[in-house]
Amino acid sequence: MKKIINYSGIPGLVLISALFFLPFSCNKDRVQDNPNSVISSQLIKVSGEDANAATKTTLSGLVTSWIVTTDKVGIYSPQARTATAGGGSTVVNAEFTAASSGTSSNFTGTMYWGAASTSHTFYAYYPYTAGSAASSVVPVSLATAQTQSAAGNNAHIGALDFMIATPVTVTSPANTNAIANEVHLKYNHLFTVLEFQIKGSGTLKAVKLSGSNTLAFSGGTIDITQATPAAGAAYTLASQTGTATQAVVTLTTPATLTSTNADTKVYMVINPGTQTGNCLIGVSSDGTTWKYISKTALSGGFLRGNKYVVSVDAATATDPVDDIDGNTYTTVTIGTQVWMAQNLKTTKYNDGSNIPNVTGNTAWGALSTGAYCDYDNTSSNSTTYGRLYNWYAVDNNASTKVASNGGKNICPVGWHVSTDAEWTTLSTYLGGTSVAGGKLKESGTAHWTTPNPGATNESGFTALPGGYRYYDGTYFSGIGSYGYWWSSSPDGVFADIRYIYYNNSNITRSYNNLKFGHSVRCVKD
Repeated sequence: MKKIINYSGIPGLVLISALFFLPFSCNKDRVQDNPNSVISSQLIKVSGEDANAATKTTLSGLVTSWIVTTDKVGIYSPQARTATAGGGSTVVNAEFTAASSGTSSNFTGTMYWGAASTSHTFYAYYPYTAGSAASSVVPVSLATAQTQSAAGNNAHIGALDFMIATPVTVTSPANTNAIANEVHLKYNHLFTVLEFQIKGSGTLKAVKLSGSNTLAFSGGTIDITQATPAAGAAYTLASQTGTATQAVVTLTTPATLTSTNADTKVYMVINPGTQTGNCLIGVSSDGTTWKYISKTALSGGFLRGNKYVVSVDAATATDPVDDIDGNTYTTVTIGTQVWMAQNLKTTKYNDGSNIPNVTGNTAWGALSTGAYCDYDNTSSNSTTYGRLYNWYAVDNNASTKVASNGGKNICPVGWHVSTDAEWTTLSTYLGGTSVAGGKLKESGTAHWTTPNPGATNESGFTALPGGYRYYDGTYFSGIGSYGYWWSSSPDGVFADIRYIYYNNSNITRSYNNLKFGHSVRCVKD
């Protein structure tokens, strides 16, 4: 199985804050063709290398190394033939085998020139799959469950890799019996590599990445005749089934964590693409129970063919909590309180009964019982920003909650909607009720409109701007610019709220009509 070489002796990587996604391309100086490699006994000489090997980088990276007799590629050509002198049929999924080990190798297999002095186009992929259909659409998959032998060992990456050659067109010789016009194929990686560098204490058995979009898939097909995308851009899959939004790497030999990130490295192969909202990175000492760290998804997404270094401090991982819908939330301890680190997304009370999803303007304005909506009635917004609830859905007061929501709790069992007093305690702990907003706000402008002054997320609360729905239901406003959170504390026809704006660093206490749609944060009992 093809190896991935981790080059060393090159200037080291500078690690920055925990969980910052740092991209590095998988490039390396080209290794010249091996002068001692075997020339194909057939009439078309074929060689191949990692396309990234032809460019140069000063950063440590990963590059493909072929394994003699083990590695096989599949080749297609509408003009080349399976028999001499233009006989037989066109070349469909011809099996070619690496003739030497190294980053560049000649390959042996059966393929002949067709017509003389004619353009021949060649398509190829790795790894070879026998019995592929008589077309250029070949099977592809990426396992969600990956296994690494021990910390720092990246040998398993080769088995997960999939590569497609840039199509090559050459002119056949005037004498088609001649061995000439070598077909040199350069292969491009379909996937992305993550290198987790993990520090902490205790034992590490497994690492998990969870996102909003596909990270792995059990089956699919890809047309290998498509033009090679620009560097980093993804290939187009003809089909994709069994998609998963998480990937897990399990260590056969568990690692003992140390205080240095570089001591424990875990490698994961994922589907390239953009993740929205927060990614969850899970660490497990036994492969069964998990603790999680939440990190804003990488701006611009994970690019094809790149390696990303992810620095993880396992000591900051916390126990997760799930709502009745199965959404998982990370938690953060701030002072004496434990808060969810994401806005609530549930569509059910914690007894399993549905919260009405009210989309109509008039119906929303007439409500006097619990309801929720998605911002702009578009469910995809809830992935990042959570859902919006009227106050009746969050009412947790003994004298009114039966009328509001049947006495039910919107938060997971063991949790409750934050009270006005708990918001005050939170703000006071962070330095005052009016100046704590920056310590709550997600830093950067990935989800907050620019400017986002004072945003440090020092607390780990990761406040996100879910916007609001107006009390009569007629419009939505503020997603990306304003964050509003209910407290469960009523005040007649109003209830206390906290809000943060994109253009200042304060958190402000106010009150709103009970029919507004606002975000919710839950606090542990």
